[in-house]
Amino acid sequence: MEPGKRNTRMLVALLLGAATLPVHAADGDAPAAGMSFRDYDANHDGFLSLDEFKAKGKDSLAFNAADSNGDGRVDRGEFDRYLARKARDQHGAEPDRTPQDGR
Repeated sequence: MEPGKRNTRMLVALLLGAATLPVHAADGDAPAAGMSFRDYDANHDGFLSLDEFKAKGKDSLAFNAADSNGDGRVDRGEFDRYLARKARDQHGAEPDRTPQDGR
């Protein structure tokens, strides 16, 4: 393989690997580096409870922020959206300001 193609493939592999790392914030509300949904889901039922959140040092405010549908548990999708919001907040990005009436 040509050296240029090999370097490009290595760079792509590195970037793809970095893209799959868990998102985290320094403010303590999001999981620490390397923490994933599976790390939080102690009983492996596919949902996170308030107790599981607290076991990782998070409080009920963080849990309620993650529990977007208010059903008292956090599924993987809610957890991922929570992490994305925390990362966006950490980087100072403006939230999506789509009007409620769709205009």
